[in-house]
Order: sequence, then structure tokens, then C-alpha cells
Amino acid sequence: MESPTPQFTPVDQPKKSNTGLIIGIVVVVLLCCCCLVIIGGLTILGPAVKSSVNQQLTAMPQVPSMPSGTSEPSSPSVPSVPSSMVPQGGLGDDIERATAWGYVITSAALSGCSATDASKTSIDVLQQPDSTGMWKEKWTVTCDDGTKKSFDVSITPNKNGSPDIKVTDSK
Repeated sequence: MESPTPQFTPVDQPKKSNTGLIIGIVVVVLLCCCCLVIIGGLTILGPAVKSSVNQQLTAMPQVPSMPSGTSEPSSPSVPSVPSSMVPQGGLGDDIERATAWGYVITSAALSGCSATDASKTSIDVLQQPDSTGMWKEKWTVTCDDGTKKSFDVSITPNKNGSPDIKVTDSK
């Protein structure tokens, strides 16, 4: 007697899902778009920011170096900031104004305004110090092209001695 030959019935193969491939492609495309946006922004804003920062850095006075063999300054003192280097006015001391000025010129450069002359910047107090010591000022800078741009500056003293500063475009 002959043994019966086994009969195989074809089994439908489950469809392979392309979900992983599609997600991978979408992620790669999004990353490429983000890179292009960042590169474009740096290409457009980079020279203006670099120019403004370089002008401010070259205008800064040189800090005297420590004599060899000494590890600490002879007298602890708070450094003074030349009045020509930072705008005058407002409620802050020299250090607070100098710190805020750095934030303001960076914000100005990012908005297309190269502001390098502190003497052409005005500071108006918008809000007196509240119970936390925070106050608000309006800084109006004169851009190198002669236009003016205003920024709202919030200054909050903190325990470590350096102020917390927030700069936003003025409305």
C-alpha cells in the first residue's frame, strides 16, 4: 500500500507592517528640517551677534593681572564698571546695569539691532521694587543704523549677589 502524500495547504503570510520604517523616515526628515532652520538662523543672525559682541568686548578695559606668586588679590573689592561702558539711570547699581546691558545688547542683536553705544541708551523705571525686591525698567537702545528699539527689563536681586534678569521686547 502506498502511503498518502502529504498535502500542504498554503498559509497566508501576515502582512508586514511598515510603521517602523515610516516613523524612521519622518524622524529623519524632521531632524533635517531642524538642522536647516538652525543653520539658516545662524547664517542670518550670526554675523550681527558676533559683530555686536566683538565691539563690546574690544571696548572693555583690560583687567590687570595678578603679580606672580600671589593667589589672591591684596584687597577684596567689588570691581567698578566704567560709566561709559554701561547705560546710566534706573534703579540698579553699576554691576546690575552692566549685567542687564549684556542681556539687552544680546536681545537687540537677535532682533536685528546692533546696539553698541551705551551713552545712547535710556533707562526708565516702569515699576518700583515690590516685596521681593523685583523692579521693572524700560531700556531704549539706539541701534547702529540710528533706529531705536525698546526692551522691558525685570531685575530681581537674589541671595548669591548676582541679579536675576529677564529681558523682553517692549510693546
